[in-house]
Amino acid sequence: MAEELQSLLDRIQREGIDKANAKADEIVTAAEAKAKALIADAEKKAAEAKAKAETDAAVLLSRSEQSIRQSARDIVLGVGQAVQETLERVLAAEVRTTLTGAFLQQYLLKVVEQLGTEGDAELHVAPAEAEQLSAFARAKLADAVNGGVKVVADRDVGAGISVRIDGGRVEHDFTDKAVMEAMQQVLRPALAKLLSESGK
Repeated sequence: MAEELQSLLDRIQREGIDKANAKADEIVTAAEAKAKALIADAEKKAAEAKAKAETDAAVLLSRSEQSIRQSARDIVLGVGQAVQETLERVLAAEVRTTLTGAFLQQYLLKVVEQLGTEGDAELHVAPAEAEQLSAFARAKLADAVNGGVKVVADRDVGAGISVRIDGGRVEHDFTDKAVMEAMQQVLRPALAKLLSESGK
């Protein structure tokens, strides 16, 4: 009977150990599966976070490059505008200085040479130049002055001369405004081309 009891105890112990081992294996397998799932989920989240970070970085880089390009364009345009304004200011001053005194006298001689002494013309000049040019015309071109060539002080003329023939039709406009407009038509496209080439 003691042997049977011992045999029963041994069997119960084996079955208990087998059950415990099976349960332990089940727990280990479940833990491994859960660990794998957690690792896979973590890896997926890490990959998503990395992809999002790369996308965000690419978008930020693209926006930064666009901002830099826009800023560069704005700077080039601003510098171009400042250069143009400075050139126009310098040219305007030079034109106003040039289109006075001896230049006007020589121009008047050329006008009379073209018209002859019988021509009827009004020479519109800046008020500051009118008296001196009239005196020159009377002294050097008395026949022309008596024939109808008149020097007129015109507040709309800053410098230079505007020759009006046939009752006011402008034949030649060589005022500072006209000269500057002509120069700007050449200057602006040339400057724009220069700035666009330097911005490449």
